Amino acid sequence: MATTSEKSTELLNATAELTVAGRKVRLEMPVSAGPVRLAELLPLFRSMTDAFVEVSVANARAEGLEVSCKKGCGACCRQLVPIAEIEARRLREVVEALPEPRKSTILARFEDARQRLARAGLLEKLRQPRQFRDEEVIPFGMDYFQQGIACPFLEEESCSIYTERPLACREYLVVTPAEHCAAPTVESVTCVKLVLRTARAVRGLNAEHSEHGSPWVALILALEWADAHPDQSSPQPGPAWVREAFSRLTGHEVPEIGT
Repeated sequence: MATTSEKSTELLNATAELTVAGRKVRLEMPVSAGPVRLAELLPLFRSMTDAFVEVSVANARAEGLEVSCKKGCGACCRQLVPIAEIEARRLREVVEALPEPRKSTILARFEDARQRLARAGLLEKLRQPRQFRDEEVIPFGMDYFQQGIACPFLEEESCSIYTERPLACREYLVVTPAEHCAAPTVESVTCVKLVLRTARAVRGLNAEHSEHGSPWVALILALEWADAHPDQSSPQPGPAWVREAFSRLTGHEVPEIGT
């Protein structure tokens, strides 16, 4: 990985060049030179995710596979979606900015989901992600899916906040027939093999630097979690965040970004 930058008044225009799965990926990233909270880098993490997913899809096509996901196919929008703390707070901001009656409609969907999860006996467990053992995650996820609770942002089987969708949603693409997603099993649904997992890296980075330390937050509980957990994390220089994020992604130390 090579990094360069040109300093502007407040931003560093950092460039990263990586070779991932035999393909070169170039990212240009405006990053604050001064101290910022991790949440301010969410647009960067989205761009990184999209770039790595593009490489992953190209690799799949080279193997003769084709992504079957398309607009109007929203089966996966009933799955348990793990997001980072910074994403939960961003979704709260998105909902707060909605005009009425749209805002009230979305809030009502979140509340209905909580009530359904409570009746199914899943709510309290979902509120304590640190209590999950690794072997419990998949069975719990299947129980969640069986409730048929659609993402509150799902409209006509399509995402109504597509540009704001979480990193995990951006990474989830399948190459098996779309109809299999209505009743998914390990054998019937095959996902695109990701060259790098940005969502997981960001969740880990967020948890390590957060005073709350949540390994993940369920999207369906994002609003209540954000209301109860204001961001009181410590800022650090933008380039430092970028270095740590790339180190987590690649498993290698990343050189300092020049100024």
